Amino acid sequence: MNLKRANIGRGLVTLAVAGFFAYRYTQSGGSIQLWLAVVLAAAGGLSLGGWAAPRWQNVAMNAAVTLFFLDFVFAEINLRAVGQALATANYWWLVPSTVFVLLHLYFRTLRWQWLLKPMGEVGFWPAFRGLVIGITGNAVLPARAGEFIRAYVLGRSAGLPKTGVFATLVVERIFDGLTVLLVLLGVVILGVRSEVLQTAGLLGAGFYVGALVAVGLFMTQRRRADALIHRLLPDRWAGLLTALLDSFTGGLGSLRRPRLLVMVTLWNILTWVMIPVSFYFALLAFDFGAPVPWQAPVLMLPAMALGLTIPAAPGGVGVVQAAVKLTLDISFADLPVAGNFAESVAAASILIHLSQFVPEMIPGFISFFIEGLTTSELSAGRQMAD
Repeated sequence: MNLKRANIGRGLVTLAVAGFFAYRYTQSGGSIQLWLAVVLAAAGGLSLGGWAAPRWQNVAMNAAVTLFFLDFVFAEINLRAVGQALATANYWWLVPSTVFVLLHLYFRTLRWQWLLKPMGEVGFWPAFRGLVIGITGNAVLPARAGEFIRAYVLGRSAGLPKTGVFATLVVERIFDGLTVLLVLLGVVILGVRSEVLQTAGLLGAGFYVGALVAVGLFMTQRRRADALIHRLLPDRWAGLLTALLDSFTGGLGSLRRPRLLVMVTLWNILTWVMIPVSFYFALLAFDFGAPVPWQAPVLMLPAMALGLTIPAAPGGVGVVQAAVKLTLDISFADLPVAGNFAESVAAASILIHLSQFVPEMIPGFISFFIEGLTTSELSAGRQMAD
């Protein structure tokens, strides 16, 4: 039943995007839109009927979502002018931008070390390698499999229970989500208005607050859960399940210790301050016809973070570009802009994507070889997501 519902969900999303491109074809008469509508309609039909493997259904749905967002950014502009904007950009601004991306990784590693302390002391470099391998996995693999690979890698190298390591990632994601929502709330209070971002913020708030409540209930009702497990399951299976829950609970230990919680919060703040600063320097590479407003890189943080929760092509292709365009259109709405503003925005969306992902993925690939990982071990990490 769950598999059938998943087929229907993936198929309906793919068909909806196919309908969008069919509508675009009636408006513009472009052959590309017609071709995309036909191909995506066929893929959606195969998903609805369950005639395609789940993996290919996911590929079709993710590709459809990516193409939808890419159309939002690139459909109505001069692509040659986009190339010219990229050719004339001042790439020296990528130097400070990259420095702040690396500082983000540094503070993020320190934050993870403090989250791991209840299970044991983990050195900076093993934690850093696990972090960047996980980030790279998220960028190139579907379903955020990098999170599970990250837990596998650190559990393997530090001798920690992988379930407990994964629990620290749950806490980390809750911190990330609540921080992003606070940034969005602050920008809205300061006068930036966008119905799209407000809707995304409300949906995100529901998800992350719900996750926080779920973790709290798990920690406070653990004894009742153990009693229920022993009542319903044979002793052998009950023992295995409670041992697994013990391991997961160990990864949540930082939430019980005020000092750890304070330190995690400190490193969390520094982690997320670095990203808007990095965005700002990357935006300075382009001439938009007016100075870059302060709210542009700040608003880009929650827009991109919330956007990357949407299933799309690996690396967030399309979603990142749409987040950049949305925030720049909002930020420059009341300013005099250059005649090629839309093309400069599209070019900036490409450069910002590369400026954020490349400095994270290069250490990830290097760390993969330093850790001596094999493709079979990578598959073992991915299986945790299945």
